[in-house]
Amino acid sequence: IGSSGTLPGEASGPSAMRSTTRPYTCIRADAVSAISQAQPLRVSVFAGAAALPIQIARDRGYFGSCGVDVEVVETRSSDALMTGLVEGAFDVVHASPDNVVAWRDRLGADIVAWIGLASGPVALVAAAGTPAVAAIRGQRIAVDAPQSGFVSVLRRMLRAGGVNPADVELVPVGSTDLRFEALASGNVAATLLTLPWLLSAMDDGLAVLVEQRAVAPRLQGSCGASLGAWLSDRADVADGYLRAIVAALTWLYLPASLPLLRSLLRERFHVDDRHAAAICDAFLDPASGWPPSARIDPVGMEAVCELRAETGAPAHA
Repeated sequence: IGSSGTLPGEASGPSAMRSTTRPYTCIRADAVSAISQAQPLRVSVFAGAAALPIQIARDRGYFGSCGVDVEVVETRSSDALMTGLVEGAFDVVHASPDNVVAWRDRLGADIVAWIGLASGPVALVAAAGTPAVAAIRGQRIAVDAPQSGFVSVLRRMLRAGGVNPADVELVPVGSTDLRFEALASGNVAATLLTLPWLLSAMDDGLAVLVEQRAVAPRLQGSCGASLGAWLSDRADVADGYLRAIVAALTWLYLPASLPLLRSLLRERFHVDDRHAAAICDAFLDPASGWPPSARIDPVGMEAVCELRAETGAPAHA
């Protein structure tokens, strides 16, 4: 690692954000020489800060260096994302692991979670002045999709606050930005928010009722998933994609990368320095942030299945 915080072979300075040179995880000469042409790959993600490693891998040229030509498609709902995966429109999707488990249960599809990332803080947020979870009994709560996503976490939050999940109305709205808009406009009484919208809600005086870590402290918050058949048939492409993601995670954890990362966050999400710093602190936290190895936490995945089991879903999925 150079004094400027670049990986071997990278340019330094502002222009490095668009570098297409080879990251250290992709420098094996035999592997690179075997790649005659970058292999196409379609990936679907949500627009939040959790997807930054994918953006970093694209912007810094790691995908190309690792032999994959990645098209990133932002989704507006987990249903659209998972439908696209099952129907073959996407090769890799990034979302809550609960989506993977739910769709395996629902369709019997061979969907495999094979990349571990992080969701960052997840919190149940309500209208300003809402004193406690009990106050949203009988109210409308915006969710991504009623049967998947973080709804299992939401139900545990409600029960912990003395509210039977059957006593609220779950309103499918879609991605976090759409749910934030629904809450801010008064169309719903509460919703789950992640970064950066959780910070905006706090600035706006909305009430943070409970955080996910209070009810599920070690939870696999985000994963990359593919169809099992695709992983078997395109193992070389999957390997290149994973190596590029790990290169991006390595760059993210370099101390010298922090100023560029904060600048990227300000530009990407139109946040100020304070919010950019808070997002960095959350996702670079060694306990709950992005895993540098991109490995899935078995304990965190078990917690996902336990949450689903509370709703009557198979605990072993």
